[in-house]
Amino acid sequence: MRHEFRVLGAPEIRLGADLVDVGHARQLSVLAVLLVDVNQVVGIDKLLARVWDDAPPRQAKAALYSYMSRLRTALDGTPIVRRSGGYVLETDPASIDLHRFRSLVALGRPDEAMALVRGEPFAGLHGAWFAGLRETLAGEITAAELDRTDARLAAGEHLSLVAELTARTSERPLDERLASQLMRALIGAGQRPEALAHYSQLRDRLADELGLDPGPALRDLHASLTQRPQWSPRQLPAAPTDFTGMTAELAALDLAGPIVTITGPAGTGKTRLALHWAHEHAADYPDGQLFVDLDGSDPADVVRGFITALGTSPDGIPPEPHAQTALYRTLLADRRMLIVLDNAADTAQVVPLLPGTPRCRVVVTSRERLPGLVTAHGARPVVL
Repeated sequence: MRHEFRVLGAPEIRLGADLVDVGHARQLSVLAVLLVDVNQVVGIDKLLARVWDDAPPRQAKAALYSYMSRLRTALDGTPIVRRSGGYVLETDPASIDLHRFRSLVALGRPDEAMALVRGEPFAGLHGAWFAGLRETLAGEITAAELDRTDARLAAGEHLSLVAELTARTSERPLDERLASQLMRALIGAGQRPEALAHYSQLRDRLADELGLDPGPALRDLHASLTQRPQWSPRQLPAAPTDFTGMTAELAALDLAGPIVTITGPAGTGKTRLALHWAHEHAADYPDGQLFVDLDGSDPADVVRGFITALGTSPDGIPPEPHAQTALYRTLLADRRMLIVLDNAADTAQVVPLLPGTPRCRVVVTSRERLPGLVTAHGARPVVL
């Protein structure tokens, strides 16, 4: 059994379910410095400067040696090794929540990373070095929280995020990424006027306090709300000529819900059926139609193409895939559009392209049955 070190909050060390007593705050500060630079030699002068804030007392080195001895006893099984010029704590970085947090963020798993945060990092440890470290980590935690929010927006959690994001924007009123997230949540929750009002408030505050205009991403989001008639794409290929038959299948499409799959072997007319039905019902979707042949396509590329088609300039597209999917769904939130996804390989290729609103209609064609769309997303199957 190994020790688990938690510093993203009040520092604590656990061995299984038991808390390990590592002594008073100064001794804990020594351990914290070693944890931050785990598996690296930390020089004695650096330790003294970090723990005693560049003003170590005359007997600091003697105190440090005493602390190391006590920590070795308390952490029996987790070695603190004396090396030339300093000390190193040798353990798996994954046993330290700080390093696990950073690893999860790097892997694009902000939800798991944020679950490790229990409060103010290194709470109760004093000095300039710990204050600077807390400031750095506050920025990292904020960025991870924003990434997690993008993922939640991409999953359609607009309504549940409105109150939370409203509170956070009151704390950071000039954070444009946070403002964008609140606007997208409001749009997805059917509160378009409130989203426009928030943009106006932010624009005025930026001008008054910083002499700046909102950035391109926020301006494009605002434009998507105020200039929607300019961005009503009509991407359907030409309707198939001499289309006949398939009366039952057309009737099934008429009765299907927001998502429908048309599946069957090659040559059974899946695309012809989808396009014929789409052209027949295009007028039911006044905000436009999106179409893509997914054969071999990366859904992330398709999302970016759809965002552009919906009126966002390339420099207004966020770099993170979760944020792109969230923006795509935000742009669709108060629109009534038809989306035809042709030649899907599997469910995973389709899910990022699904809108977060039942106002839109999605028609998917595939040689596969796509059971994941049926069970997890309520798609109605039409089998040829």
